Amino acid sequence: MQSEAPKPTQEQLIEARPYLASIDRTIRDGFPRYELSSFFAIPGALKAFSNDIISYFTGDIGTLDGWVGLDALGFIVAGSLAGITGKSMIPARKGGKLALPPDEILRTGPVNDYLDAYAERAGATKSVKTLEFRRDLIKPGARLIVVDEWIDIGGQMTSVVDLLESHGVVIVGIATLHIDLEQERTPKLWRERKVFAADSSPL
Repeated sequence: MQSEAPKPTQEQLIEARPYLASIDRTIRDGFPRYELSSFFAIPGALKAFSNDIISYFTGDIGTLDGWVGLDALGFIVAGSLAGITGKSMIPARKGGKLALPPDEILRTGPVNDYLDAYAERAGATKSVKTLEFRRDLIKPGARLIVVDEWIDIGGQMTSVVDLLESHGVVIVGIATLHIDLEQERTPKLWRERKVFAADSSPL
């Protein structure tokens, strides 16, 4: 569901979205992703990123019910978006974090993420990870945009979207700073969903 316009160059993207220049792109000890704390520390970066997301989904905001933020840094972005738009923010928590009995929780199945890929290369044990919601916050027919700060292999995003849709939620779109389209699952998200990725989406 993406525009047929060619992807802008990195220089064009940074000129149009200057906050992209504040991402620390240093690769440390082969760790397979960037460290993004510095992005959130730059005054105005989060607001500019949030405004670009809202602009991209401008035709959807009026009928939107809320933003879903993936644990952990997705919380920051979704919270910013909820504050600007006056919509709700629904957190997707890491498994075991909700202080609720099991029958009040909606939980994904086991989720693969970038740490699993890193562990496999390092010969370490993979973690078993899930994401979960308060069941009473997930309403059939609700129109939601799912937000994460970075989409690596796409495991978390795919699992959350599938879980929400299985409970009747309408996924309006996905928003992120970056989506790695070289991975197995991410091209399907890019083709079939309305995705705003700040370092890939057309200007």
